[in-house]
Amino acid sequence: MSLLHWLITLLAAALSFGSVTLLGRSLPRVSWPGVAGELLTFALLGVLLTQGAPVYALLAVMLAGSAGTALVLGRLLKS
Repeated sequence: MSLLHWLITLLAAALSFGSVTLLGRSLPRVSWPGVAGELLTFALLGVLLTQGAPVYALLAVMLAGSAGTALVLGRLLKS
């Protein structure tokens, strides 16, 4: 995997985690920066898919999004 794939993977993972936490922080309203972050994450995942990145790169992005979702759900369930 090239350096460019790693950089795109790290950027997508950070965006995935950050945008999910932004979306969860402003519930029940919509966080437009969170929506924009999700759209950029999907665009970067599309780039990774079309450039032939390995599956573990995509898995890293999905795990970061899942960690953000778990954090948000934990906050919501505590309150």
